[in-house]
Amino acid sequence: MKKSVSQLAAIYNNRFEQLLLSLDEAILLAGQKTETMRMMEDSEQAESRRKLLMVEELANKQREIAATQENNFLHQIEADFHRTFIPDLEKRFLDTEDLLYNVLEFDLAIGKLLDILYTESCSISRLVECIEKVEWLKISLLKFVRQPKYRRVDSQGHPVILKTLHSALSFIGVESLRSLVPVLIAKHCMPPHSEFTPDLQKNLWLYTIGTGNIGKSLADKRGIRPHFGFNLGLFSTLGRAIIATLYLRSFDDKLRERIIDARRKNNPNQAKALASLKPSHKYIMTLWNKHAVNINSAVFNQLKCKWLLIGMGFEDYTSIRSISFKFLEEHNLHPLTKLLFNAQGYMQFKMMQTHKLMSKEASMLYLRNFGIKSDDVAVVTKINLTGIELKITEVSEEI
Repeated sequence: MKKSVSQLAAIYNNRFEQLLLSLDEAILLAGQKTETMRMMEDSEQAESRRKLLMVEELANKQREIAATQENNFLHQIEADFHRTFIPDLEKRFLDTEDLLYNVLEFDLAIGKLLDILYTESCSISRLVECIEKVEWLKISLLKFVRQPKYRRVDSQGHPVILKTLHSALSFIGVESLRSLVPVLIAKHCMPPHSEFTPDLQKNLWLYTIGTGNIGKSLADKRGIRPHFGFNLGLFSTLGRAIIATLYLRSFDDKLRERIIDARRKNNPNQAKALASLKPSHKYIMTLWNKHAVNINSAVFNQLKCKWLLIGMGFEDYTSIRSISFKFLEEHNLHPLTKLLFNAQGYMQFKMMQTHKLMSKEASMLYLRNFGIKSDDVAVVTKINLTGIELKITEVSEEI
C-alpha cells in the first residue's frame, strides 16, 4: 500500500503540473475527453468522418505513417534544440540577483517592506518610504483604490480621486495592507500569458493565493503565526514562475539563432523543422521538478527578511526526496516546511477535484499522503480559497 500511495501521488502530482500549464492537456492525461472533443463527436462533421469509405481509411493510414516519420524527425530536432537551450537557462538559474532584479523586478526594499508590515511599529509613513522605491507596486496600489467600488464623493457630489501613495495607503488601512501588499507582490511575479501555456497565468495564480490562504488557516493549529503561513504560501511559487517566465522569454530568441544558423549552413530542412517548434510543456515541467524549490529558496532568502522569518521553510523544502508527509516527519523537517507541504497538497487536490481529474477514493489517499487530516479539511472548507478579507469593504476581495 505504501508503494501504491507513493505511485498514486506521483501520477497526480504530474497531472497537477500539467493542469497548471493547460487544462485540456491535463484532461487528456487523465484519459478523458476535452470539451472540444465532445463537441466534435456530437457534430455532423464527426458523423461524416465515421462513414469514410475503406479506400479513404487506407489513404489516411498511409498518411499517418508518413506523419509519424515526420514527427520522429521533429522530436529529434526539438530534443537537439533543448540540449543547447536548457544549459543556458540553467546557468541563469544560478544567478539569484539576476532572477530577483531582472526577472521578478524586485528591489531589496520589498524585504524591508514585508518586515515592516507585521511589526507593531508599522505606520503609513514607513510603508510609503519602502513602496516609493518599487514603482510597479505603487502603481498597483493606486490602481486598486481607484476602482469604482471604492470611489467616494465630496460635499458637492464630485468623485474624490486619491492621487498620492500616502492617501491611498491611509484609505486602505494598515490591517488590510497586511493582506493586500503581499498578494500584489506575489501576483506581480506570475509568468506572462502565452498561447502555448494557455492556463498557466490563471492556474498558477489560483494555486498561489489558495496555498497562501490554506497556510494561514492551518497555521494556528501548528503553532505558527498566521501571517507566516499566508506569506509562506504566497511566495512558494516564485521558483515555478521564474522558470516559466525565463523559458517563455528565451525560447524565441534562442530558436531564432538556431534557424539563422541552419540557413547559414544551407540546411533548409532543419531550418523548416526548427521554425515549427513551440514551447514544450514537458521541458517546463522537467525544469520545475529539477530547479523550482532551489530557486524559490535562494530568491526569497535574497530579500533578507529579518522579521518575516519564513526562509527556513523554503530551505528545508529543498531536502524533500519523497513526496510523502511521512518523509518530512521522519527527517524532522521544519514546521514551516510541513505547513507548506500540507497547504500545497490540499490546494493541488482542490484544483484537480474542481476539474474532475481525481476520483473520490484517490482523493482520500492523496490528502493522507500530504498529511491532511479530517480536522484540517473541516477548517479549510470554511474559507474562501481565492479571495482575501479586507476591512475597507468587509467582503472577500478577489485579486
